[in-house]
Amino acid sequence: MGILPQPSISTDAVVLRAWPCGETSVIASLLTRELGFVRVIAKAARRPHSRLRPLVEPGRLLNVDFSLDQSRELQYLRSGSVDLDPLTHGLSLEQSAFLLAALELVDRCRPMQAADGGSSPADLFDVCDAFIRMLSSLSETDSARIFFAFEWQLLARHGFDPEVKCCASCGAANGIAGVDKVQWFSASEGGLICSVCGRASNVGRPLSQQALEEFKAYDAGTFLEENHLEMNRALRREVGAHLHRFLGFHLPGYRLPTALDLLRPIPRAEENN
Repeated sequence: MGILPQPSISTDAVVLRAWPCGETSVIASLLTRELGFVRVIAKAARRPHSRLRPLVEPGRLLNVDFSLDQSRELQYLRSGSVDLDPLTHGLSLEQSAFLLAALELVDRCRPMQAADGGSSPADLFDVCDAFIRMLSSLSETDSARIFFAFEWQLLARHGFDPEVKCCASCGAANGIAGVDKVQWFSASEGGLICSVCGRASNVGRPLSQQALEEFKAYDAGTFLEENHLEMNRALRREVGAHLHRFLGFHLPGYRLPTALDLLRPIPRAEENN
């Protein structure tokens, strides 16, 4: 009597997180195109010549084959190949920090699956795939803009992408009578709010015209067009702060990614008297 083979699946995946298990094994959290979030155990992956060792490095895009036993919390990683390793493209410290921050956000803030009215696994995987490929191929000057656009797309996959075309409170259109009325941004209201609603409700924060244009570009997917100027430090801080508040208000489990601490300026040592 033959033994039935254990079911398995081959799919594209990105490694979100990995940690040691036992003496030589590794547990990895994957986002897969076919099944969404899956945890796998890679037996003996910490041995120097293990064929599974390259498949458990965070940030890598893979094609993997693993067991598919619905009764198990951990699936067995069997084999696979590396499609893209972003770290071999010479990422800067800033780009590496944004990469790790994005992986942490996806792992912690998991959108509902399509059956519950949320996004499909393939949809979220494609967002991560595009982000990693763009971060690996473009210059460091684009890295902040790519990361902020990724955060915007993550909000969209949760169904909370901010309103940028009109006031989220009263519905007033942007640019009435040649005057930009939408000058505030509110997480609780769901996006841009006009100056009247912003001052009346006291729930928003002022938004510069430059940040507004950035948000419109993220919403339209045009953030890498040549007509966009390089983001200066002040604009980065403003856009990042607005998105941080919006993510914290709407996404369960969100917190500022620890990897972004790598980008904090080092305080100057006090001069000796």
